[in-house]
Amino acid sequence: MFRSVVAGVLLGAVSTAVYSTTLDNVVAEGLSNSPEVQRAINARNAVYQEVQQAKAGYLPSVDVAGGIGYEWTNNTTTRANGGDVELTRGEGSLSIRQMLFDGFATSNEVKRQKARAISADKRVVETAETYALDAARAYIELNRRSALLQQAKENLFNHVKIYDQIKRRSESGVGALASIQQAEGRLALAEVNTLAAENNLLDAKANYQRVTGLMAPEELIYPELVSVQVPESLDAATEAALSNHPTLQVAEADTAAAVAQYNAAKRNYYPRVDFEVDRTWNNNLDGVDGVNEDLTAMVRLRYNLYNGGADQARVRQTQHQIEEAKSVQNRSHREVLQSVELSWNAYSILSRQLPYLEQHVASSQKTRNSYQKQFNIGQRSLLDLLDTENEVFSSKNDLTNALHDQLIAQYRVVNGMGTLLDAFKLSLPEPNLGDVEQDQPVQKEAEKEEAAAS
Repeated sequence: MFRSVVAGVLLGAVSTAVYSTTLDNVVAEGLSNSPEVQRAINARNAVYQEVQQAKAGYLPSVDVAGGIGYEWTNNTTTRANGGDVELTRGEGSLSIRQMLFDGFATSNEVKRQKARAISADKRVVETAETYALDAARAYIELNRRSALLQQAKENLFNHVKIYDQIKRRSESGVGALASIQQAEGRLALAEVNTLAAENNLLDAKANYQRVTGLMAPEELIYPELVSVQVPESLDAATEAALSNHPTLQVAEADTAAAVAQYNAAKRNYYPRVDFEVDRTWNNNLDGVDGVNEDLTAMVRLRYNLYNGGADQARVRQTQHQIEEAKSVQNRSHREVLQSVELSWNAYSILSRQLPYLEQHVASSQKTRNSYQKQFNIGQRSLLDLLDTENEVFSSKNDLTNALHDQLIAQYRVVNGMGTLLDAFKLSLPEPNLGDVEQDQPVQKEAEKEEAAAS
């Protein structure tokens, strides 16, 4: 997978580490504790309860009422019997209401909530994918900074050796004072580089803990992407993204929800029909002493003829919301394509750069070794030797950065296709309710209804 020079740079830099903590384990452990993922899961579960609320419109409602208290009555009946009457009034009632037709409001509301449930499901996947990429970045950055620190320490050690060599020469009367000063200056710079690398590692550890909620491990395994293959072309990556990316699926479901909301908004264009059963048990009612019971079973039609144009305004509002959802869907489509293309370009260019960077490291090391021999016999100046040492250090850093950047680009490509969780072989918890038909082609059905309505 990686050339021997690359392995030498990275594994040689951290040869004392015992690798045990993998990125797969980090993502799996952190995923269950991520506040953003948990928020998305709870939001998803809440929407599933709204589906159940919408389905309740198909079922009857049953109400019971009762009361007892004082009643004073003065009407024609009581006056015919001598005047006003005071009684202890008692009431009891049972009402059953079953919707027979509501202008398709309930059916469209159920479709809307199901579409929202699908959107919430995909939002969980989207959030988890984002977390997995962030965790991968944090882990890779931790690995990068650890390798760069080890290389800075190696560079410092080499400068210490050169400084000691120059100092011994000076003490024996061979070296000049300027050589010692020059070696001291480069040694100080190496110290600064080491401290800067140490600070960058501390920052990487803090960022790792923020992203994953876990303490930064002291033992790392190079997070090579082996669970999934990066597509061989940008077209293949783009095709996979259009088929799998959760952001596109969220936008698609949101558009379907807007269409269902538009259809539900037209409910007041139709009459409403209910079957109603009422049973009452009253006592001492309206000034009449004694029992007053009643039972009715009615089919009732209600139809609003005018309400100030609110219904038409509501329909126009939902039409605009459909267009808004479609615009968001189009924007998401563009953003996904751009993300895949940028990630693929970075991966492709860095892959092409690596052989040259490897060659640069190998050549710099050979040059450094040759200059060291020539310096020992007086054919090279101290400045030449120090410059080659810095070039080796710089070339190793460039290779390490490019290698880690390429690895991040690989994870970005897989994330751009919406398959990063699959690469980690991770699954998300199922919703609390399992009776929402997520395999229903909601978008196609909604588009048919919209076409029929227009």
